[in-house]
Amino acid sequence: MVSKLALCLTTVLTATFCQVHASEFDEYLQSKKIIDQNFKIQQPKVLDELLAVLSAEDSKTLPLEIDHNTIIEQLQLSAEKTELKGMIITPDFAQFEADLGRKEVQKLIMKNLVQNCSIFFEHEYQKKNPYLVEFDLSSEKNHYKLELKQKDCGI
Repeated sequence: MVSKLALCLTTVLTATFCQVHASEFDEYLQSKKIIDQNFKIQQPKVLDELLAVLSAEDSKTLPLEIDHNTIIEQLQLSAEKTELKGMIITPDFAQFEADLGRKEVQKLIMKNLVQNCSIFFEHEYQKKNPYLVEFDLSSEKNHYKLELKQKDCGI
């Protein structure tokens, strides 16, 4: 079940980031001098504006039911982080939480997120600058706020 949740999140981010191939997007940012040749952000406000436009475009397709487990309600990209907000809607997830406990479920979700670091940190500017991915997931009984940092991914 938790692996299904991770797969859902992976699918959302893949769909979002595949709209602009990482190397092409990094090259575009370099050509506009938003990032330098080492992928360090030079113009954070300009990057934030560009990512806000991309987030707004993606928002037109939200909320998005990924499968029978998760709905992504909001996605926000910025120069410093990606924010994902959604709901876990699996009917038997409350029982899963009761059986394992909130902390164990959170550990399993985090473990699955770490296994998908390459999707969450796809662009070079995300790897070469301080960057994190914030997850805000709600189930019927619990609320999970998780942060995936570069160090969690070995970046």
